[in-house]
Amino acid sequence: DYDIELNGRIGLCIVPDEETGGVRGSRYVVDTGLLGKNRIGMLTPEPTNGVIWNANRGAISLRVKVMGKPAHVGLHYQGINAFERMIAVVNELLELKVEVESRKTEFKIEPEAARRSILMIGGRCEGGTNFNLVPAECSFTVDRRINPEEDLEREKGKLLMLFENLRQRGIDLDVEILQEGRSAGVSEDEPVAQVLAKSIEAITGKAPRFEMCPALLEIRFYAERGIPAFAYGPGILSVSHGPNEFVKPKDIYTCTSIYALTAIRLLGS
Repeated sequence: DYDIELNGRIGLCIVPDEETGGVRGSRYVVDTGLLGKNRIGMLTPEPTNGVIWNANRGAISLRVKVMGKPAHVGLHYQGINAFERMIAVVNELLELKVEVESRKTEFKIEPEAARRSILMIGGRCEGGTNFNLVPAECSFTVDRRINPEEDLEREKGKLLMLFENLRQRGIDLDVEILQEGRSAGVSEDEPVAQVLAKSIEAITGKAPRFEMCPALLEIRFYAERGIPAFAYGPGILSVSHGPNEFVKPKDIYTCTSIYALTAIRLLGS
């Protein structure tokens, strides 16, 4: 106990759904004002590999189901091949993919290829029942990851319009939105960011880089409300969510020391 007086309060939020959308966690906390007023910043301990994440990509994830009509292979002319229809849908998406990947974020992220906006097709594919039957339906996923400079509603609208145009051409399909989340970007010149960076350097001896997280982050909920939000924490991104995920205890202690020093420098009287 160092008996340091703080000119402010620190709120600790432990949320239940950080990996599943955040609606009942951070979204609820921010929207209802549970943390009070005059909030000067937010930190979240993601496995950032020693860098500070000051931005994140948004996401629109979809499941597309293309319908046909089943028939035995010998009577294939009586059926409608959902797989072949799906190919037509995918070809349209591949054209859009070329345009999407031509855009690059101005936020820092390595390697260079990671700066491109993302449209991934076919993360999961399903269809058909047997080799000798015309497939009655086929489905696949589309995962659109949006750079901070792009607008969620505009990019979602482009995708939905593409599918609507295909329907107008006679392709029977359904689209299910699996998740959507906004991108976020916060300046590294924010006072909270600079104090955090100096605290990291003071404790680790190394000045951190600022980078964009390649995926969704909880910081987006706070950034939407004008609260400077950043991710920095222990752990290694390359093993997170995997079968051999781990965090070194000493890295946890280091991170807590950095957070404590940051709070003292921001709120110490």
